[in-house]
Amino acid sequence: MEQARPPSRAGRLLGSRWLKWLTYAMAAGALAYVLLNLRLSDLAHGVSNMIWWPIALAVILQIAPRVVQAWRWGYLLRPVKIRLRLLLHAIYVGTLMNGILPLCPSDLVRGVMVAKKTRTGTARVFTSQAVERVADGIALALVAWLAIRGLKVPAALDRALLALMALVAAMIVVGLVLMVKHRRLHGYVTLRDPSGRAGKTMKVASLEVLAGVKAVKAWTMPVSISAGIGMVVMQVVTMWLMVYAYRLDLSLLEAAALFGIITIGTLIPNAPGKIGAWQFFCILGLGLLGVPATHAAGFSVIAFAIWTVPSLLLGVVAMVISPVSWAEFRKGGRPPAAGALPA
Repeated sequence: MEQARPPSRAGRLLGSRWLKWLTYAMAAGALAYVLLNLRLSDLAHGVSNMIWWPIALAVILQIAPRVVQAWRWGYLLRPVKIRLRLLLHAIYVGTLMNGILPLCPSDLVRGVMVAKKTRTGTARVFTSQAVERVADGIALALVAWLAIRGLKVPAALDRALLALMALVAAMIVVGLVLMVKHRRLHGYVTLRDPSGRAGKTMKVASLEVLAGVKAVKAWTMPVSISAGIGMVVMQVVTMWLMVYAYRLDLSLLEAAALFGIITIGTLIPNAPGKIGAWQFFCILGLGLLGVPATHAAGFSVIAFAIWTVPSLLLGVVAMVISPVSWAEFRKGGRPPAAGALPA
């Protein structure tokens, strides 16, 4: 019986190109909707009447969630000791890659950077990132659910929130199963003796994932979720400062609803920097809060620039001064799974 051939490189490249162009098409459609609603006179009026001190405060406040994220990531990677500076560099370089590459590759970029620098197995690093995402999903779902209560939101948004909750619940169940059955699974994988290179790589990666799961203690998730809620609250305050600066009459809870709608709407990997989708869901959220589409379109353009440009600039700085060179990052190969070295 003839063995099924693995997909050719040309086929994989064609598939990735189709996915990339699909994301570009979706972003272009969303951006066209924004431009159709944008009135330059309304935008000029909004900019001329802006209050600038909240903008300065919002830009400064944007740094705080990244610091909390870096601290939490270091906490999740224990007993590996990694300096906060390296983790911040990796996070900001990942943010920069999100801004210039499609499909939001920040987690992959920062994970590989830290794994290469510390010689920690990539599976171990990605396991810590999975815990991050579960905690962030719980925090986002909780804040978004509380914020949009009482609002007449589209059915698609309700379904997206339910899908987020279902995904988080599934990841928690998988994590619990791995923790409860850890010893049995570890013994089963250890006894396997695969012959091929792919099988051996899979065995090593599986053992690293199980080691990462074992490192998750009973208090890890509460700490991670608390940090996630703290980051979401800081981002909500940043959103409210931008809303206040643009003289939109929204409360902090309504700003939280707007943040939740934008974040949930842009969860699916899309165009670089989430351009188009970010503004589209911003207009959608403000429309649900009673803001006219033309005024919301002007705010979406200004807010997107304030929300993304400072982080991208810091990403450029992080790339320049990063302890991991871009040439080193681009080298293929998996780092050895030996004990981590201090960064």
